[in-house]
Amino acid sequence: METIILRGQSKINSSLILKLAKQLNFSAKKLSIEEVEDTGIAISIAEGLNTGLLIENEKQDFLKFLKHG
Repeated sequence: METIILRGQSKINSSLILKLAKQLNFSAKKLSIEEVEDTGIAISIAEGLNTGLLIENEKQDFLKFLKHG
């Protein structure tokens, strides 16, 4: 499986890309700002765990903080 993330300024062009992706049998979805932010946080946590800059219990504490605000 391959994942591609595109970001554009034009709603018309974004819609065209989504339509083309679906015609080519790609799974395609427009993400909300919140989903983009959540994805960024998830990637940062994974990278922190992989590099050793973040340990597992710090991850759990951070996720609890995000959940409870």
